[in-house]
Amino acid sequence: MIRKDIRDCKERNDKVIILWTANTEMFLLPEIGTMDDLETRIQTNIPLPASVLYCIAAIQEGVTYLNGSPQNTFHPAIVKMAEKHGALLAGSDFKSGQTRFKTVMSDFLIGSGLRISSVVSYNHLGNNDGKNLSEDKTFRSKQISKAGVLDDAMAGNQILYPKGNDKIDHEVVIKYVPFVGDSKRALDEYSSQIFLNGTNTISSYNICEDSLLAVPLMYDMIVLGELFTRMQIDGEKLGPILSYLSFFFKAPITNHQEYVINSFSRQRETLVNFLKVAAGILPDDTTLLDFKF
Repeated sequence: MIRKDIRDCKERNDKVIILWTANTEMFLLPEIGTMDDLETRIQTNIPLPASVLYCIAAIQEGVTYLNGSPQNTFHPAIVKMAEKHGALLAGSDFKSGQTRFKTVMSDFLIGSGLRISSVVSYNHLGNNDGKNLSEDKTFRSKQISKAGVLDDAMAGNQILYPKGNDKIDHEVVIKYVPFVGDSKRALDEYSSQIFLNGTNTISSYNICEDSLLAVPLMYDMIVLGELFTRMQIDGEKLGPILSYLSFFFKAPITNHQEYVINSFSRQRETLVNFLKVAAGILPDDTTLLDFKF
């Protein structure tokens, strides 16, 4: 039925892209083994998360699927299926407010040589997303997607975070408060170790209109996602993961796990320079050699 809906939509439009914006689902444990397991589950009517069903339908119809929610829809078997069908995926979980700010702060602090040792994030919001996240099983999906945003900045500085001493205290709390509606309150505390074992703490208070921050990102990732479906490098399509869309997601996945980038400045620089190369413009050179230092 989902595939038929997609086919009907394709008949009425030049290009179809599926953008998944539904509420957070429970975190699906990796009990699925292979593509065959997935297909057997569908044929025998064994329940699967809605996002997974829509994702499989999109893959089988050759439609790009962008996952704006935090659950682990992109199981390895799903990615393999996309590769087999030549479909394109990107995700997961829109990075719009508090988490995007966190990637900026980690760039700033670690780039300044300060060792972030504790990050505590508190949110309260009153929309349907907040109500849904008050359930422990769905909150777990959000907790995992928010947890990894500091890893890239930490891994990039092995002097501050040597092997064996590369873990920090990182807590995320989300509470449902109906009165505030879509106007989410986000409080963060960043504590860093500084010279002579001192401590530097920066606290922020951010009132984010959640939906209004997310919608422009949806436009951007659809426009760029459609562009990437038409691009090839040396005759090869991008994919199955559109890694260059990582800038828009909290928990980006890529085609090669060894180069997941989750730093605001590095993600933006990678995307902008890729688009410049595609347009025949020289990428940014930050060495200043052209200006003789």
